[in-house]
Amino acid sequence: MLELKIEKNFAHISLDRPNKLNALNRDLIEAIDQCMDQVLENDRVKAVYLDSTSPRAFCAGGDVVDIYKKVQATGEDPIPYFEREFRLDKKMAKFPKPILVAYRGIAMGGGLGLSMDCPIRIADESTRMAMPEARLGMVPDVGMGYFFSKMDRAMALYMSLTGSQINGRDALDLGWASHTISSNSWENFEGDLFDLDLEGLSREEVLRKIQDLLGDYQKDLAPLHSPQDLEKIQDLFGAKTLKEIKERVKDRDGDLYQDLEEASLLSLALIYLKYDYGKYWTREETLDMDLRVIDYCFKEGDMVEGIRTVMVDKEDQPSFKYQDLEDLPWEDLHRLLGGK
Repeated sequence: MLELKIEKNFAHISLDRPNKLNALNRDLIEAIDQCMDQVLENDRVKAVYLDSTSPRAFCAGGDVVDIYKKVQATGEDPIPYFEREFRLDKKMAKFPKPILVAYRGIAMGGGLGLSMDCPIRIADESTRMAMPEARLGMVPDVGMGYFFSKMDRAMALYMSLTGSQINGRDALDLGWASHTISSNSWENFEGDLFDLDLEGLSREEVLRKIQDLLGDYQKDLAPLHSPQDLEKIQDLFGAKTLKEIKERVKDRDGDLYQDLEEASLLSLALIYLKYDYGKYWTREETLDMDLRVIDYCFKEGDMVEGIRTVMVDKEDQPSFKYQDLEDLPWEDLHRLLGGK
């Protein structure tokens, strides 16, 4: 489930749940937390290198299937799982030793929440990032709304409403990755990285030395989204209302419209409103709000139905509660998001 090796001055932590694309269940969250405590107590370790044993995925997100099955079997509230996950996210964000993250393959949902505050985030041409929670009757959580709300509005809404993917170059351009290298370079890069002598260096000096090494491996990757794609995104998702966004997408892009149609309308509304509310929240406040929103999606929204349909039974179309924007409880949604 998790591998820890001490490589000179580095703690090399590898997520090792490949058959689940390293999806974060309770055991893996606890294992990471305990591992970080060990690293903190080891004076020999000056930095942490976090990756996966599989090139297919860094981490596909939270294990929502496991959450669903436990809810169905025991009737337990899923909020304690998310509380535990978010405590780990906060811990990673404030970890005193620098953390480097290798974004090989899929990096979505909880995998991004775990790592987006790390100072060095390395992507390659295999990297695929997304927050596809709207189809599950949820919203992008793990504090990712904090990063969305700092992005250009149209791009943020495009990604969060449709769950569309970005690649390594897109991630670099958006600030979701700090460096890009070639997928053929990982072995050599890691060899040079673990050979660095970091003894006696301050945190800033450690980071500078690692960044200098990364400069030798920096690779200019091709973006997934062309300039024409970006122009289209601005036109479609730069509309002033959610209704207008849906109408523009319906008229001009059938595939994207299908993504919106397959999502929970309640989730889309929450995502749309959350972009503006989130501009005034810190990362920690965003995580705290995410707990409230998840609780609402579980008790009042489409979370259970979305997970069941998409992830468990894999049916074509879930039976979400709302079919029309006019029927949504807009006052309740504003009230939910308006109180931090």
